[in-house]
Amino acid sequence: DNAIMGAYRKLESIVKERTGLNNESGVKLFAKAFQGDDSVLCWENLDSGESKGRASLFTSVYMAYRNNRAHQEPSHNLGDDIREFMLINQLFVLESEAVFNQQ
Repeated sequence: DNAIMGAYRKLESIVKERTGLNNESGVKLFAKAFQGDDSVLCWENLDSGESKGRASLFTSVYMAYRNNRAHQEPSHNLGDDIREFMLINQLFVLESEAVFNQQ
C-alpha cells in the first residue's frame, strides 16, 4: 500500500512540476494536463482518439483505484496490488512520452 500510494503521489508531483499546475491535484490535475485541445501536455503523432484514450487513463486510474485506496483501508490481495502497480507504471511511461502542447 505504501509503495502504491507513494507512486501516485510521485506521479502527481512530476506532472505538477512539468505543467506548473501547482494548485491542482488528482483527477483535476490530470484533466488539465492531458485532456482537451488546450491541455498543457500531449502526445505527438497520435490521432485524437488515441490521445483522448491516453488522457482518460490518468483520470480513470485515479478515480477507480487511487481514490478508493486513499479513503479506505486496503484489502491486501497481492495479484490486485501488482496489477494496480503496473497500471501506475504505465502512467509514468505515458507521462514521460508527453510533450508540451504547441496549440
